[in-house]
Amino acid sequence: MYSAKEAAKITGLSTATLRYYEKEKLLPPIARNNQKYRQYTDEDIEWIKMIQCMRMANIPIHSIKDYVSLLIQGGKTLEQRFVMVQNHMEDIKKQMVSLQNAFDLTQKKLSFYEKLLADSSYKEMSYSEEWKLFNHGEY
Repeated sequence: MYSAKEAAKITGLSTATLRYYEKEKLLPPIARNNQKYRQYTDEDIEWIKMIQCMRMANIPIHSIKDYVSLLIQGGKTLEQRFVMVQNHMEDIKKQMVSLQNAFDLTQKKLSFYEKLLADSSYKEMSYSEEWKLFNHGEY
């Protein structure tokens, strides 16, 4: 069993976030000790890690709630959960393409700046001149 502080440390979340997850019913009810302090189990920690993974994939809270609700209902919702996860996988693939495009552009811009820094005349360049050079690949 872990205290809220220990669970926060293990998961990298704040205790406020853990309480929020519980309040929003993203977690099953968390056990309490005699002093009414939350006591997290290893299973609770794994559950929190699943939610973190879903949040990192930009899955909205309401979708996570729907998934958790279906998960709690057991095997009769397996097909629905399969479709949900399949849809989330497609969303993640789209995000990966977008991130790759952003990475490629950022890498191109960094290379552009390295070339400019090697040329002392860049200090006299206006932003519009720089913009044209970058967009036309002339540098």
